[in-house]
Amino acid sequence: MEIIEFIADIVLIFVTIHIALTLLAWVVKRRVASELEEVSKDLEFERLIPLTIEVVDHQYFCYNSITQDFVCQGENLVEIVKKFKQRYPDKAAAIFDGDETAVRTLKSQLKELDENSSGIRYTS
Repeated sequence: MEIIEFIADIVLIFVTIHIALTLLAWVVKRRVASELEEVSKDLEFERLIPLTIEVVDHQYFCYNSITQDFVCQGENLVEIVKKFKQRYPDKAAAIFDGDETAVRTLKSQLKELDENSSGIRYTS
């Protein structure tokens, strides 16, 4: 009888873990979908500017990834945020693509700043 109880316990544990993982996956999927919808709306209504980053002579040049228009430039993220906010006070930006090393460096600097106060996001 002990072996049957042991097997029943294992099955119960497996079912419980499966239900918990399924619920967790559902919650994560809904959250990601909600965030993607928010970003899509921000892009559609031009509240968010995705940035392509280039480096020239120790300066980061930021361009609108959609229109390729120049947005701003700076020696570091703090300077970029300052100039971006001067030019687009009611908009946010997201580091989207560009020079891999520059994107990695700016994303690292961004993690050090308070994302809400900078108004610039990063995409993974």
